[in-house]
Amino acid sequence: MNDEIRTEANSSKVLANKNIYKRTSIIYDTNNNLKISSINPGYNLEKKFSITNNNSNTIKYLIEWENVTSTWSNGNGIPAEFVYTLNCSNGEKVTSKQMPLNNEIIIDDLELQTNKTNECSIKISFINTGQDQSYNLNKTFTGTYKVVVKE
Repeated sequence: MNDEIRTEANSSKVLANKNIYKRTSIIYDTNNNLKISSINPGYNLEKKFSITNNNSNTIKYLIEWENVTSTWSNGNGIPAEFVYTLNCSNGEKVTSKQMPLNNEIIIDDLELQTNKTNECSIKISFINTGQDQSYNLNKTFTGTYKVVVKE
């Protein structure tokens, strides 16, 4: 019996994390790696994923950003109008939080009961302020959002 959690992205299994929980699945509807460049005001991107606990006990997990890089390095960092929102079916949410400049935890200390699934969506937006936002031209953001089940 294998003691590794696996995730699925586009129907291919990918090693997510070594863990004692053998029956936890994390399924991303599409690749959970973001590569965003030269965005325009009004830009929106939404991605969905689910966490299912088929273990005989409650699991604890977190959702985080990793491998974050950006070309917004003019001293001001990521612009305030470049944000993400996380909504999950069990009520967990993060609303209009500024995209990270470095790796960071999106939400922590989450629990999922036995035989339950938590459906989540993460939405990335570049809010149109109605003013000149050309400073984002030729700027890039890359990073991965992921679920980490804690031991």
